[in-house]
Amino acid sequence: MKELVQQLVSEQKEQMFADRHYLHMHPELSFEEYETSKWIKDNLAKLNIPLQEGITGTSVVGVLKGDQPGPTIMFRADFDALPVNEENDLPYKSTVPNVMHACGHDTHCATLMALARVMSSHKDLVRGTIKFVFQCGEEKLPGGAIQLCKDGVMKDVDYGFGMHSAAGLEVGKIQSGSGAISAAVATYEIKVTGKGGHGSREDKAVNPLPIACAIGSAINQITTETVSPLDACTITVAYMHCGQYPNIIPGEAVLGGNIRILNNDLMDPIIQKIDAVSKGIAAAWGAETELSIIKGYPADVNDKALTDVAFEAIEEMGYEGIHMEPSLGAEDFAYYAMEKPCTFIHVGGAVKDKPETYNPHHSKGFQVVDDLMPVALECEIAWYLKMTKQG
Repeated sequence: MKELVQQLVSEQKEQMFADRHYLHMHPELSFEEYETSKWIKDNLAKLNIPLQEGITGTSVVGVLKGDQPGPTIMFRADFDALPVNEENDLPYKSTVPNVMHACGHDTHCATLMALARVMSSHKDLVRGTIKFVFQCGEEKLPGGAIQLCKDGVMKDVDYGFGMHSAAGLEVGKIQSGSGAISAAVATYEIKVTGKGGHGSREDKAVNPLPIACAIGSAINQITTETVSPLDACTITVAYMHCGQYPNIIPGEAVLGGNIRILNNDLMDPIIQKIDAVSKGIAAAWGAETELSIIKGYPADVNDKALTDVAFEAIEEMGYEGIHMEPSLGAEDFAYYAMEKPCTFIHVGGAVKDKPETYNPHHSKGFQVVDDLMPVALECEIAWYLKMTKQG
């Protein structure tokens, strides 16, 4: 199998690199990826891959049906960029001021298009159906995945696969793991309403500032009181705003932060606890609170069986599979994994003698090398062949 996969990928390298360079030079922000969406549709049309109807926004889903029975398997790539002004000196540097592919989504998109080329030109390898899910808007809430799920993309899918390029991880190294690999995220804000007054008569007022401080301190205890030490969780009190003049007792205070947890089932109980603690402390001092919540992405949970197959494919292709520790970052691929069994891998894009490839994601100097894409493509094809009993 290894020789077959390597041959299939070698045929795609030149075009895959060219596609990545084009996408990198023409980045578009989340939910505004109109030209990229058109580029994807045009390329799928050249491959005679039909599009799934009823897809909202700029996302695109190609559907390739084989002549032999088998499962329906989806591969996903996001393709939105970030509001970052690129400072790299590259021949394919972003041509759009203050917009950059600073998280590697250009490599994801180019790799998935290469997979579409491989499978459409070798339909004898297709068992059942392959869905090529090109997803908009991963970088901005509510994310593009949740709408694709509402559009029914996962209804007929049996298994899903996703990948992300990784700066700081050397080419040839691939990270993944079973269970939760990224966190469920939410932001909260609490408005504390007291009673304003003159600084000389605090007894006639209800000062919301010490109440907000007490609430902030209590929130820091919620993790200990509510969450098992085996469930990674952080609740951050990130800001507090109140008052502006030394002899005026303000009427309102605001504090807020974010919640990150690997167990999706614990998010709502934590939110309820924040609300109850805030109301209780405020009521004790004659104040009131109002809690606002913005829920981000859920935790992304990798299916063990599919992830085991991914590690088998990685090893068979001669690469180093690394069992990763869960991250408290967020990834909206989680929505697909909530509907059907999925796995998600992180593919190294760094080279030791290129320090720029160790720059962090979302930075002006973010870089990953082209050579990560053949590695990712080989792993995708090898995983698919194993999932369809061909390898």
